[in-house]
Amino acid sequence: MKEKYGVLMAVFVATIILGMGQAAATDDIMTGELPTGGSGDFVVTAAPSDGVYYTLDGGIPTNNSTRYTSPVVLNRTVNIKYMIVKNGTVTYGIIQHTLTGNITNRTYPQLMFINGTPLIQLPNGTYYQLGNGNITPYTTPVALTGNTIMKYLKNSTNTTQMGIIKNTPARLVTKVKTSKVRVKKWYKKWYRYHGKWRYKWRYYWTYKQIKQYYQELQATN
Repeated sequence: MKEKYGVLMAVFVATIILGMGQAAATDDIMTGELPTGGSGDFVVTAAPSDGVYYTLDGGIPTNNSTRYTSPVVLNRTVNIKYMIVKNGTVTYGIIQHTLTGNITNRTYPQLMFINGTPLIQLPNGTYYQLGNGNITPYTTPVALTGNTIMKYLKNSTNTTQMGIIKNTPARLVTKVKTSKVRVKKWYKKWYRYHGKWRYKWRYYWTYKQIKQYYQELQATN
């Protein structure tokens, strides 16, 4: 009886110890740390969430940029760089809006994104023209797919143009720029002092080339 009791206690204690070890390992992984005795680096990186991110200052959009949640009013000349993240795929584009009409206090046009496609919303009673196509009365938001140039007008004549919107698909590229910088070049200047050779450190100015890497959005054809 004592032997059976001893065996049961040993199994019970071993089960508790094993369970504690598994819990500790699970906790370590959840907190981004290596379990005891592990080696190497355990890095947790967050993928950007699906959505549209954009900048108005010329910077390259990232998942830390402004996230699109409501229409953007294009009431001034501005360049908008945007990044669309959908199902893990990232695409870029540039929208250039040039104001041509002398109209103040505008609340249009408005830039929207629906299912990853940029669209332009205009007030009723205005007109638009895509490329060299026909001048069309505005009724519903106009999609800017691919390389698109859109003019919007006050009426059906091309003399009342109020603005131009250009959409350009783009890709993110890494470039290198070589420049010259002024640096000190050190050398030893030897001289004799009391019959012994000594030296002093001296320098002169020279130039060297350095490489600087940067990223930019480049239009795709």
